[in-house]
Amino acid sequence: MAQKRRREQMARRRQRRITLLCVAGGIGAMLLSLVICLLIFNIRLPGEQEAQPQATALPYDAAQPFTVSDLAQAQMTRLRESGTLRVSDGPRGVSVGDSLDTLLSRFPSTFTEKQVDTDQTGEQSDEEIILYCASYFENQNGVMTALPPRGLLTVDSGSIIVTLLAPTSSYPAGTKDDYGRYEHVYCRYTIEPDTMTIQSIVLGLDR
Repeated sequence: MAQKRRREQMARRRQRRITLLCVAGGIGAMLLSLVICLLIFNIRLPGEQEAQPQATALPYDAAQPFTVSDLAQAQMTRLRESGTLRVSDGPRGVSVGDSLDTLLSRFPSTFTEKQVDTDQTGEQSDEEIILYCASYFENQNGVMTALPPRGLLTVDSGSIIVTLLAPTSSYPAGTKDDYGRYEHVYCRYTIEPDTMTIQSIVLGLDR
């Protein structure tokens, strides 16, 4: 009798194991089928968000003037140590060897032709063109002056020089002719007139 009961118990255990295996196998098959359907028909579970492509913003706004934000922190650190820094790759992706047109396309410009009307402000001449500035004012010597941030194009000793100048912090209200009292960062491009390409780029800090 005892052996019969043990056989019956073992038989029941085997039956339970078989039943559990069958149930687990059925559940696994259902889950596998569900996953295959999700993959084939691109079905998303509730609450699942589709990854949106990240918009790639331009590293600069060509309508905005040169500012201290155009320089990397490492460059500002070196400028505070040495005052000037010669680079081959300048702000806004402008590099040595690029054309003057490329340089001018990366920064605002408010001029189209050199001014010839003497009744106008006279800020542009054959030797100097103001590309952009915060405002114009008449200095203590009666000369019309451009308030930074500003961009100047000048001809000096046979070379074309574009100098971008900006304060490292906002001026106090009413600042005009005394803007030189404050700290500025600049970027100076020297252009070879024969090829109209950039020969050198110098970053600097005026304190």
